Amino acid sequence: MILYHTDPDSPVVEIFVEGKITDRDLREAIERMRADLELNGKTRVLERIEHVTGIEPKALWTDLTLGVSLARKITRAAVVADAGWIHASMHLARFFTKAEVKAFHVNELDQARAWINA
Repeated sequence: MILYHTDPDSPVVEIFVEGKITDRDLREAIERMRADLELNGKTRVLERIEHVTGIEPKALWTDLTLGVSLARKITRAAVVADAGWIHASMHLARFFTKAEVKAFHVNELDQARAWINA
């Protein structure tokens, strides 16, 4: 499941990922972000990733073919996660975006929000 949230007066998009990531959910989130970037210039992302149980293979391809081009338009990204492998993989982000990326643990959500809004 992917939940996508943005406030009209904020440059921050919040994305909550939990359970199994489906291609449909990912495509919907990508399209919403694309629209936000085009209309509002929103360029900061706070992504909470908790209790992920898997990702559909088709969603991986969608992320590579559609998501990477959007990642290049993001200026700052905070990733809040409960899994150590997600934190460890943050160094790979530099290959997909020029954004400043920082990882936080789930108990640091307030710090992540403060950082993304700074």
